[in-house]
Amino acid sequence: MTTPNRPVYDLLLHGGTVYDPANGINGLKLDVAISGNVIAAVGPDLWPATARHVADVTGMIVTPGLIDLHCHFFGYFGSIAPDPLCLSTGVTTAVDAGGSGHLTFDEFNETVISKATTRIFALLNIAGEGMVGEPEQDLEGMNAQLTAAKIAQRPDLIVGIKVAHYAGPGWDPLNRGVAAANETDTFVMVDQTPISSRPMNDMMLEHMQTGDVVTHCYASSKPMTDPNDRVRDYFFRARDRGIHFDVGHGAGSFSWRIAQAAIDQGFPPDTISTDLHHSSYLTNQATMPETMSKMLICGVPLEDVVAMSTWRPAEKIRRPDLGTLSVAGVADVTVLRHSEGEFGFTDNGSSGNRVRRAGQRLEAEITVKGGKVVWDRNGLTRDDWEHTVPQEGRLP
Repeated sequence: MTTPNRPVYDLLLHGGTVYDPANGINGLKLDVAISGNVIAAVGPDLWPATARHVADVTGMIVTPGLIDLHCHFFGYFGSIAPDPLCLSTGVTTAVDAGGSGHLTFDEFNETVISKATTRIFALLNIAGEGMVGEPEQDLEGMNAQLTAAKIAQRPDLIVGIKVAHYAGPGWDPLNRGVAAANETDTFVMVDQTPISSRPMNDMMLEHMQTGDVVTHCYASSKPMTDPNDRVRDYFFRARDRGIHFDVGHGAGSFSWRIAQAAIDQGFPPDTISTDLHHSSYLTNQATMPETMSKMLICGVPLEDVVAMSTWRPAEKIRRPDLGTLSVAGVADVTVLRHSEGEFGFTDNGSSGNRVRRAGQRLEAEITVKGGKVVWDRNGLTRDDWEHTVPQEGRLP
């Protein structure tokens, strides 16, 4: 029997406002206790004396670890190292969106995935060499069978297929991506700017399949809205047939005007993601908390913003063990500070970068990955410095 003075939790996040959409918890003041690498308890006023470390997160938002469905860690010249910009922004799980193809995935796994603290999955590029410029234009390198075979080898890490940036006419890259997805029971994420021989409506209504994803959904290059700021009818029809829409903010793929008009007309995204790479971070600070803040500013309720950043992407990659604070589940937890003040948020529409002023911003305060504190902005999980043991036996 455990005695009251014996710690049973390694960390207690005390006094926060919990959002855990997977379990129907939205805005309740609850404590979250962690033991080892699992969630030990979620409930009101858990006894602090039973924890080795207590972090007072009163007034902050506690969510499952954030999941970023669209990042770049390999292949692309602007790719980044995952841990510094994921863990510090509350992201415990991220998906590399097409950096590697069937020819280069093993290298990606060896050099990046296996070495990262961030949990990384991959969308395999239909181009065999991945996102390395000219090969994304090489139809001969786009092989549905070899792509499907590589996914079958590593279904634990490869969650789908990316089709992107093909500048030629026709549908061959997308059709091959869909064929590989059908063979492996996965999905395709598409980033294709429409051209006369490949219009957006035909892409979504005739070539993509239920569960496939359009990323950069509020980009000026893939205009969801018409010159009168009305959402084009075929986007609603695409959603009705099961096409999913992902933010994929990026350095050139988010327009305040399109996003606000679409959300006002009942077209929010299904998932929030960053398209995180060098340029997107430096020009727009396109982190998950920043992109989540933008959806809040556009009027998306906080509980939906959290769902779009945790449980919905977990469902998309078929990892129901992630994106939730379920007791006995993996202890991935993010604590967000919801600040009020005077802030500026940039976009990158076709008419040039614009700024929008707003009075709220989400920022990552604490990130817990697998039970380990990997980011603590203000040292809330640490003992006070005055508890430092005096140094003994040192020469003056």
